[in-house]
Amino acid sequence: MTSPTIDLSPLVVEIVWGRLQSAVDEGAMRLVKSAFSPIIRETKDFCVMILDRDGQSIVQSTVSIPAFIGTMPHTMKAMLARRPLDQWQPGDALCTNDPWLGAGHLPDFNIAIPIFVDGKVEGFVAVIAHMADIGGRGFVADARELFEEGLRLPVVPLRSGGRSNALLFDIIRANVRLPDQVVGDLEAMLAAGDYVVSRVGVLLDSMPEVGMGAIGAKIHTLCEIAMRAAIGRLPDGDYRNEVYIEAAEQDLKVAVTVRVRGEDVELDYEGSSPQVGRGINSTLGYTTSYSAYALKCLLSPELPINDGSFRPIRITAPESSIINCSYPAAVAARSQVGHILPSLIYGALAEAAPDKVVAECGSPRPMVYLSGESDAGQPFAVTLFLHGGMGADSAADGIACSAFPTNSAAVSTEIVELVTPVLVEEKELLPDSGGRGRQRGGLGQRLRLRLTGANPLRASVLAQRTRHPAQGLFGGENGTPTTVRLNGGDGTSLFRVQYLNKGDVMEVCSPGGGGFGAPGERSPAQLAEDRVAGYTTDDRNEDASHA
Repeated sequence: MTSPTIDLSPLVVEIVWGRLQSAVDEGAMRLVKSAFSPIIRETKDFCVMILDRDGQSIVQSTVSIPAFIGTMPHTMKAMLARRPLDQWQPGDALCTNDPWLGAGHLPDFNIAIPIFVDGKVEGFVAVIAHMADIGGRGFVADARELFEEGLRLPVVPLRSGGRSNALLFDIIRANVRLPDQVVGDLEAMLAAGDYVVSRVGVLLDSMPEVGMGAIGAKIHTLCEIAMRAAIGRLPDGDYRNEVYIEAAEQDLKVAVTVRVRGEDVELDYEGSSPQVGRGINSTLGYTTSYSAYALKCLLSPELPINDGSFRPIRITAPESSIINCSYPAAVAARSQVGHILPSLIYGALAEAAPDKVVAECGSPRPMVYLSGESDAGQPFAVTLFLHGGMGADSAADGIACSAFPTNSAAVSTEIVELVTPVLVEEKELLPDSGGRGRQRGGLGQRLRLRLTGANPLRASVLAQRTRHPAQGLFGGENGTPTTVRLNGGDGTSLFRVQYLNKGDVMEVCSPGGGGFGAPGERSPAQLAEDRVAGYTTDDRNEDASHA
């Protein structure tokens, strides 16, 4: 169905846009305040979004995970295919965590609630969030197929006509390690979504002559025009790049050709490795989301993100590849592929837009998943994100410990020690980890954990760049690689779950970002500032001054 359009003045569009943005941001705040798990409260691994009745995104919360921004419209269309508009009722809420319909792996739950005006569906509010646990082997990458990774739900009612699906909640409780946290978070998601629905309803009631369809169509058109203009400033051509990622003992290739033709761009991932029997495969929806997001950041960062921004972008990938895996591939750690895509794309476009791209980033950032039982017998599970250094660009040093391309926050040390029997002995910036260059790559960090509890702790590290550090651009040097050590020796890996006993110490160092430009072009004043701030050592600066 095509949304109706009317003549909306820039002033009206700005006012309506601001009210919609406020609604989703307030919904997001309510979610954070009422959620049970640290991954929502602390890490902010969620998104609150408003979509039109066709499933096209209009606005999302300021704090949002980029993956969800791109995948939820795909999810909403899948829901509408299974439940057409005339079958929705006020108070309904559909959900799914299917990786091929949703956000790419099982822990991410997608909930959609309809917005009714005068008995007619005007749009939807969606809330997407990462659950503390989804059963199976936990948040690890060593599964061989999806069935090992936890509970998978197709598109099913979480609530019908305002009444919760008690049987579904019972099924979820019976399949997860932390039922109170998971069910509590789902209830918080519903409450946040209901609040946004009420806020949008008040807005639409106050402006009956301006429907959701007209608002969405205008916003989409303006953002599409801006994105097409930005693409049009790139020189036409085919730009290719490839990077290698790690899968146990083997390396896998991720390749892209960026085809720029006028005001359209195509990303073709032909040449990427086939999918593997490990949990690092990416679904096409997840690949599409981070690919489009990378271009949006590069070409039109100042404008809102919605479906209009992505209309000029086409993305293709070979079926059953690591970048477009087929069911029932294991996908729990799909970020280990998805988060490397912006660096891949920017490397391809370095020739076409040298003043816009950044050197490779220290991403995917390592994730440490800890689970077990406390000395009191209470189960726990927590995921720690160790952000790496961002790559430098033509005008600025890379940001230290950046989550890019995702938007997740780090769980605070106090919360880690509160919810797990672990002592954080050290958490600090890692000197000399950013690649040298005219602009220095961002620094990584060091985290050292000691198990203080009597019960064994199950630890899994999801990481890349142990063999392939972030590459510099235009003469810039590489960042340092990821390292993992257990009790001072060789540590765990992406494909091995490690059990820690009382007193064991795990140290993880996240990767640094790549430098930009020749190191010898960095000014003496900047070198001195690096040394005083502790970002580099005397030896590092001495090397740079003679480069």
